[in-house]
Amino acid sequence: MYRIIEHNNQNGIYFNKTYLTIDNRKSITETVQIRSAKINYNETEYIFLYDTAMTPIPEVFDYLNFELQGSSPNHRYLAATALKLLYSFLTLYHLQLKNLTKNDVQNLILFLQGQSMHGTMYDLDFRTQRSNATINTYLAIFRSFVTFLDYRDSILLKKGDRSKLVHIPASDIPLKIEQYETSLKTYRPDHSAPRYINIDDFKNILSVIRNEYTLREECIVRLMFENGLRIGEVLGLTNEDIIENERGAYLYLRNRCSDSSDQLAKGCMTVTRKSQYKNKTYKTKDVGYQVVFLNKSLLDKINDYVNEFHQNDSPTFEKNYNQHSVADSVESSTESNFYIFINSIGKPLSSNLWGKILRDIFNKASLIVDKKHRETNLSHRFRHGFAMFMVRYKQIDEYNLMLLLRHSSIASVKHYYRPTDEEIAEKKTEFVNTIYEIIPELSL
Repeated sequence: MYRIIEHNNQNGIYFNKTYLTIDNRKSITETVQIRSAKINYNETEYIFLYDTAMTPIPEVFDYLNFELQGSSPNHRYLAATALKLLYSFLTLYHLQLKNLTKNDVQNLILFLQGQSMHGTMYDLDFRTQRSNATINTYLAIFRSFVTFLDYRDSILLKKGDRSKLVHIPASDIPLKIEQYETSLKTYRPDHSAPRYINIDDFKNILSVIRNEYTLREECIVRLMFENGLRIGEVLGLTNEDIIENERGAYLYLRNRCSDSSDQLAKGCMTVTRKSQYKNKTYKTKDVGYQVVFLNKSLLDKINDYVNEFHQNDSPTFEKNYNQHSVADSVESSTESNFYIFINSIGKPLSSNLWGKILRDIFNKASLIVDKKHRETNLSHRFRHGFAMFMVRYKQIDEYNLMLLLRHSSIASVKHYYRPTDEEIAEKKTEFVNTIYEIIPELSL
């Protein structure tokens, strides 16, 4: 019998595999840990995966750094995490990726789920549990990887009998998509609209900020609520991204090599080299960049914030500002550029610090802060609020809401047209009250 136990250290997850004799005495113990590393060379970040002998895995290197070179850093990091688990599984069970059977993939799924079990051949003690949605994301990466390796007969690529309908923008005819045989069903227990910032919530937040915080906090929440920006898009804004002309003021959302993982513009071209700023793709609207209208009142607030908070005589502030807040200029190689939102010591504002500030603001505004669920993104509630305002007050249809949110699929905005939990409760209360009015005997 083999006993496999999951552990964790500074290098991530690892597994101890022990062979047990008939009398349950330990015989041989093997440690399996697939490690990763990131190395910057010539302004390009390379990701390595190492096997148990600390030898780089060449096919993974090629996939992460060449096949996925146009993907965002976060997607490449996610792919590295998924492949670390895949190669851990292959090593533990002495399997070859090219020759996996359906039973092997089923065991891989159990491994990813963190299913501890006791059998005649294996005694498994896993600590990390993952949702079906996460596992499907990993499986999609595995399929991309085996496709890259040209393993055309891989069981991971085999389609099953199940299918689903995908709605195409500006089309009344849904597209039928066959599902893979090795995929899991995902369940969404919450069928209501997402938790969002409504008008009254926003008034309370604005009141708290104007009494206890600065122009920086007001500008950030207004960009998310008035313009529907994601927090990464806000934190990545630079001076040259704000354009003012005779038609009005606009924000240009785009990615730069100087951006951190906190500052990425989702849906825009990922860049890894400064030379890409001259590419036609990078200069193409809705591919390389996106444009959002900016209200004059908010523009004035942002200008006031920059004029007030980007000036500081502290030597530490000046040093940090000149070293860390400088952003690549994509318009000119000679012009200087800087990130708009910075912290008190002159560095770009991080999403981690902003999250702590926003949590305090929510508490002071008496808004619910969900402490249990990691996936609850407080900043994203403002973007949801923008969408719900467009639906409830402006009666925007699904297609135009998709455009305003800069989404690529109508299906991704349908949940904004569902009733909220509060509206569902209100309807149920109205229904019960109506029954009591029609049948007064019920109250006796």
